[in-house]
Amino acid sequence: MRDPRYDILFEQMKIGPVTAKNRFYQVPHCNGGGYRDPSAAAEMRRTKSEGGWGVIFTEQTEMHHTLRDHALH
Repeated sequence: MRDPRYDILFEQMKIGPVTAKNRFYQVPHCNGGGYRDPSAAAEMRRTKSEGGWGVIFTEQTEMHHTLRDHALH
């Protein structure tokens, strides 16, 4: 039995139009596979979702053509 003070982590949380099943949140990060092995990134995220993570991000990406990834340019 878990400590009741951690119960909030297992509650659903609304994020905009989406409701996450819990508050386990995997931040965007690079797993090192990148474009060379996209199936590795997909497998890592599949494993995390099966393990119960509520929100799982992909790797870093630009969201609009006017934005630039200054670390790469």
